[in-house]
Amino acid sequence: MNELDRILTEVTRQAAVPDGVLTTVVHVQGSAYRRPGARMLILPDGRRIGSISGGCLEGDVSKKAWWFTEGGKPSVRVYDTSAEDDAVWEFGLGCNGIVHVLFERIQDASTQELLRFLEERRTRRVPAAVATVIGVTTDCPANIGDRLLFDADGAQGGALLDSSLKAELLVSLRDAFVHGKTHLAHLATCDVLIEWVPAPVPVVVFGAGHDALPFVKFAKELGWNVTVADGRANYATAARFPEADKVVVIDPKEPLRGIEITRETIVVMMTHNYPQDVKLMQHILPAKPRYLGLLGPQSRAENLLEEVPLPLTGIDLHAPVGLDLGGDAPESIALAIVAEIQAVLHVRTGGMLKHRQGPIHAPVLETGTASAEVELKKELAACDLS
Repeated sequence: MNELDRILTEVTRQAAVPDGVLTTVVHVQGSAYRRPGARMLILPDGRRIGSISGGCLEGDVSKKAWWFTEGGKPSVRVYDTSAEDDAVWEFGLGCNGIVHVLFERIQDASTQELLRFLEERRTRRVPAAVATVIGVTTDCPANIGDRLLFDADGAQGGALLDSSLKAELLVSLRDAFVHGKTHLAHLATCDVLIEWVPAPVPVVVFGAGHDALPFVKFAKELGWNVTVADGRANYATAARFPEADKVVVIDPKEPLRGIEITRETIVVMMTHNYPQDVKLMQHILPAKPRYLGLLGPQSRAENLLEEVPLPLTGIDLHAPVGLDLGGDAPESIALAIVAEIQAVLHVRTGGMLKHRQGPIHAPVLETGTASAEVELKKELAACDLS
C-alpha cells in the first residue's frame, strides 16, 4: 500500500494511542524530493509512517513535532534547504529548495475529520480534493489548518464549510477535479493548499502466473487497486495473491463477470494463453480501458488483434507491454510493466532522467494574489533549524 494508505491504516490500528503528529508538505519552492501532499505520521513511540523528504528533514521534524504543536494548534514551519550554512548541512539538508510543512495533532478534531474523510474516499475508490489554510494575514477569517473537504458531490465538511472563503475555495476545488492537479491558491487574506487526492488506480491483470505475482506486489506498493483474474481456479486464489484487492476465477461464458473495467482502468494481459486472450479481448475492447498492455512479442499482438477486429479508438494500446529495461525474470518483467504504467499515468516517456530537459518535477502551480506571501516570508525568517 502507498504512503497515505499506510498512514490511514496505522491511525485506525492505533486508535487507542493518546496522540501523534501528522506532518504534511504544503508548499515547495525550488527543488525538493517530495511534493505538496506528502505526509509523515509521527507516533509517541518515535515510529514514523511515510516521509516528507528524501531523509533530509525527517530527523529534525520528528524531534520538534511535539514542540511545534504544543497546545494542540496546527502550525506551518519552513525549512530552507537551499541555504549554504552550517545549520542546513548539520541536518543533512541541501536539496536547494524551500519546504513548507504543516504540523497537526492527530487527536485534533479537524485532523480526525480529515482522516475519516480520506479513509472513506479511499474505501469507496473515489477522488477528493482538500483545501487547507497554510498562511494567514491579520484580516483572514480562518486559522492555519482550517479546511474545506470536497468530493464529486460537493463540499462535505471542514471548518471552512460556513466560512466567507467557501465560495472562492469551491472554484479552486472544482478546478482541481477538472485538471487533477494540486496547487497553491493565494487568496486576498490567506494562502490555501488545494490538494488533489486521486482515487486508487484501478488495475485488472488477466493471468495469475509467476510473473503476475511480483506485478501485483509492485502495483500495491504504489497504492493501486488490483484485481487478478484467471481461468484456472487453482491459480486465481486469495492465498496466492494476498495483496490483491480482488481475485476472480474467469467464467468461460461471461469472462468479465465480477470484473469492472471502466474508462479509468489499466488492463494488463498476462495469461500466456492465446485462445483465452482472443475470447477476453472481445469483451475488453468494447469496455475501452484507459490502458491496455499485451504481454508477448509484437507479432502475437498483431495476430490477436486481427482475430478480434474491434476498434481500438480511445484505448492506449501497449504491445509489447513494458519499458525496455532488460532481464527476463518474472520480477524484471513485472518491473518493466509497472514502470511503463507509472510513466503513462504521469505523462512521461520513461527515459533516463539524465537526458531529461528541465527540472525533474514541474513547479508547484500557484493561483491568485500574493498578499499572504508576506506572512509566509515571516515564517521563513523565523524558522529555527538549530
